[in-house]
Amino acid sequence: MDLQQMRYVVAVAETRNFTRAAERCSVVQSSLSHRIAGLERELGVRLFARTSRRVELTGAGAAFLAGARECLAAADRAAADAA
Repeated sequence: MDLQQMRYVVAVAETRNFTRAAERCSVVQSSLSHRIAGLERELGVRLFARTSRRVELTGAGAAFLAGARECLAAADRAAADAA
């Protein structure tokens, strides 16, 4: 697990769309999907429920999202403090 995967989860959760999240993160959609799928395998849970038109957070996804936002905020603070 890394910070970039956390950023991808946040982007998908906020846009509710893998394509828009990929555009927001400046990556191709297949790469973003692959990284999130790898994170889901690593964690052993599904973070998103996918349908043909929508993406919804699962319960595990909502819990992960909260922690990811905290980690990303802490990383941003650490980088700012070091600068």
